[in-house]
Amino acid sequence: MEQNHHTIIIIGGGPIGLACALEAKKAGLDYLILEKGTLVNSLYNYPVNMTFFSTSERLEIGGIPFVSNNPKPTRPEALEYYRRVALSNQVNIHLFEKVSQISSRLPATGNLKQAISFLVTTDKTTYTA
Repeated sequence: MEQNHHTIIIIGGGPIGLACALEAKKAGLDYLILEKGTLVNSLYNYPVNMTFFSTSERLEIGGIPFVSNNPKPTRPEALEYYRRVALSNQVNIHLFEKVSQISSRLPATGNLKQAISFLVTTDKTTYTA
């Protein structure tokens, strides 16, 4: 299995995962999002005609305006917004890659003040973080 290392691995490409990726990118950190389905998969699986309870301003991430034609945005508007955010920021994301296991490895010295590394196994490869 191929091993890839990233400082941060974010599991889930929903709004929170995207927001974390934008902050990691802004801080200059090496990151990767692993998403088992499509971008914002949870929203994609919402009912087609769903309207959010929140206003578009409360759903914004990364300081990028979310313009809606309605007082409360709809599912299609949200899907398009998060797609634009991911594309315009060139978010490092692997779609349709399901995480199957995460394990931590203590430093060889046993000194917990040193970084703990993680082994993340997906249905395609293995990563360290």
